[in-house]
Amino acid sequence: MVSTIVNPTTPSPLNWSYTPEELRKLTDKLIEDGKQFDKQIEEIPDDECSFETVIAPLGRKTENESEVIEANIDFFQHVSPNKDLRDASAECSLKLQEFGIERSMNKKIYQKVAKVVENIKSGKFKAPENPEDQRLLEKMELDYRRSGLALPDDKLAELKELKKKLTNISIEFSRSIAEDKTTRVFTKKELDGLSEDFFENLEKTTKDGEEAYVVDMKYPSYFPILKLAKSEETRKAMMLAYGQRCKPNLDRLKEALSLRIKMANILGYPSHSHFKLETKMAKNPKNVLDFLQSLKEKLQPLGKEEIKKLLELKKQEKEELNQPYDGILHDWDLRYYNRMLIEKEYAVKDDEIKQYLPINEVTEEMLGIYEKIFSIKCVEIKNPVVWHPDVRQLEIYDKKTNDYMGTVYLDLHPREGKYTHAACFGLASGYDKEDGSHAYPVAAMVANFSKPTATKPSLLKHSEVTTYYHELGHVFHQICSHTKWSRFHGTNVERDFVEAPSQMLENWCWEEEVLEILSHHYQDKSKKLPKDLIQSLIKTKNVNAAIFNLRQIFYGTIDMKLHTMEKVDNDLDLIKVYDDLRKEVMMIENMPDTWPITTFDHIMSGYDSGYYGYLWSEVFSADMYFSKFKPIGILNPEVGEKYRNIILKNGGSRDAMELLKEFLGREPNNEAFLKSLGI
Repeated sequence: MVSTIVNPTTPSPLNWSYTPEELRKLTDKLIEDGKQFDKQIEEIPDDECSFETVIAPLGRKTENESEVIEANIDFFQHVSPNKDLRDASAECSLKLQEFGIERSMNKKIYQKVAKVVENIKSGKFKAPENPEDQRLLEKMELDYRRSGLALPDDKLAELKELKKKLTNISIEFSRSIAEDKTTRVFTKKELDGLSEDFFENLEKTTKDGEEAYVVDMKYPSYFPILKLAKSEETRKAMMLAYGQRCKPNLDRLKEALSLRIKMANILGYPSHSHFKLETKMAKNPKNVLDFLQSLKEKLQPLGKEEIKKLLELKKQEKEELNQPYDGILHDWDLRYYNRMLIEKEYAVKDDEIKQYLPINEVTEEMLGIYEKIFSIKCVEIKNPVVWHPDVRQLEIYDKKTNDYMGTVYLDLHPREGKYTHAACFGLASGYDKEDGSHAYPVAAMVANFSKPTATKPSLLKHSEVTTYYHELGHVFHQICSHTKWSRFHGTNVERDFVEAPSQMLENWCWEEEVLEILSHHYQDKSKKLPKDLIQSLIKTKNVNAAIFNLRQIFYGTIDMKLHTMEKVDNDLDLIKVYDDLRKEVMMIENMPDTWPITTFDHIMSGYDSGYYGYLWSEVFSADMYFSKFKPIGILNPEVGEKYRNIILKNGGSRDAMELLKEFLGREPNNEAFLKSLGI
């Protein structure tokens, strides 16, 4: 069980008390210090350029030491309750990103890096002996080349301006989503089917003389309505409002796509995808498109059967209600009839299960499982210094040596202006300091689980427990990693592998042993989820798996379609492209007069030409789980420690494929993945 101490024992490298003005001053100082440091590198004589004089200082100053300060500045825009601070954070983050572009495209610095390579090849200086030092040199030189430093000056200047424009657009796109205040008003009758605790935190109002409720578009409101509201008109109205958010993002995305094509062409690549995939496991667009197409072909026959089954439920319900049946499974029908199917065929109800999953007890037990599997110890800080009263702080230690490993923050409930999804933010990477000591990582999990009410604690649906497990997987990838250089720490791995460790841990949420450990009825902590209910829940794992995996294939495919374009298309109709492709892949039409692509934040925040990675990495996560953990024991600390020391500890200091082969003892394959999908 998680122990507690009053105050942190290890000073945090982060400061949560900055004012907007202090953020701006700190940003200006970072930029000025960076310029002074760059001058020092530029002035190193060519015949003195070596790993020790150029590469190591660049790694220390521009990555190890400055990244934690930049992450601190940037994080406020995602979590601060103070709008002025969020705005200042976004403003400063943009300045830092623009300065980062300037630095990454500094030809004088690149010439010194290139001279290091030349001097090592000529025998003037020895190549670094440490493999991670050698990898730093190789990756740093490659990054400069991929940033266009081998281009003529005029093309480099053009590329630099395009990058700055793209950075600005990306920030505006994400901020538009985070700051969205769309609401809809529904009467109690219109929300028939929702449980009573759904209403406890809602603002009350009136509508047509009836008592009504103001509903926002955040997950704790949106998904329950789509799953539970008996009125099709209510579900339809909710989805319409959700899908019509952030319309200005259409123009922002079009501009971003145009900029990415121009940048790729300047760098000599046919498309943005060709550029992005060069350094991923997949290597090129053809491999990705073949992967997605092959999966689509395997899943669509199953998806058709699943749609047919849901339509039978819809027809039956419409006949019982004496309402017209149109023979179509609409987008706003999917989650409603999926829930109905699970309740009817498996007797599994979200509202019943969540009574056994109060967030505090789930957190305690979940951390306990991580402690056991990874041989770590979690200690909660009673008096944390944090950015909001909801936030919890933990220090993590190695169970055997009692050595400090890092700090974790948990920010789990929604509030105005906060990041709207669930994610792990790596706030500080670990690295070896110049004096031989080690800087330890800090990671935050940010989520939007329902808030406690006056009568109940926050209760988690099983799907939310799975999300919790997934994001904590990223957190512990950060914490369990131990690398010399920050650029290789934790989740700094190939983007199409980064999800695999977290996806693997989702499997625990479908195991009877784990569900029994996690569950405590909120009114009587000694009461566990009944065994028959656990077994029924486990049987639902692959219910409509084809439909929901086709959804992932659709997102991966539209991402690739938009980013494999080789010429700018000024007449590009993003809504039509989205609608047509969705119908083709998912066989369920997008809701008319909506534009959900405007809130597809992934392709504007690092997952461009990368969304396929969620499914690509599932191949590896299934292989690791079913070949190593499942046969030996899912809570076996021996295999857990091996996993920690091979997959997690190394971060990106070695190629992901190399780590997989070492852990598995063979080449990975897709057998477990296909089996898990019922193929």
